[in-house]
Amino acid sequence: MSRKPDLQDFLPYLMNRAGLRVGLMFSRDIEPLGVTLPMWRVLIELWNSGDCRLGELSERTSIDMSTLSRLLVTMQRRSLIVRRRSGLDGRALSLTLTPRGIALAEKILPNAVRYEDVAIEGLSAREVATLKGLLKRIYLNLEKADRSAAQQPAAKKRPANGRAKRKVKASA
Repeated sequence: MSRKPDLQDFLPYLMNRAGLRVGLMFSRDIEPLGVTLPMWRVLIELWNSGDCRLGELSERTSIDMSTLSRLLVTMQRRSLIVRRRSGLDGRALSLTLTPRGIALAEKILPNAVRYEDVAIEGLSAREVATLKGLLKRIYLNLEKADRSAAQQPAAKKRPANGRAKRKVKASA
């Protein structure tokens, strides 16, 4: 391999590191309200978009469907959301915040904005816009690569070093 990545300068690591840091700090602040980071994503997305179908919400929040379905049951029990059959398609669920859900989203919103402000401190408005645009483009690139990989026939997996695994006998 001609390229030897330095972890401290490796883009996937840097993105993950920054995301984890802000996620952990923000999660610590909203935990006393009984809200998790995935719940927050649902709250803010529904607060911004109003009614939303399950598939759309999964895509917009980057929460897989099975996890999101369980999360929504919890949020419904806490009277934060209402799940209704969609008028367009009786099989589809339409999700909406309740007044209690709206109030909780609005209560948490200043904390979320504060963490974004902390994260972009010292960056110009132009740099922030560029950064956000680049991150969105990176996400789309990865999404495209993932879709392409999913369409490929399953190839036999080989270890990263290219060697076949040897069977090792367990000694008694």
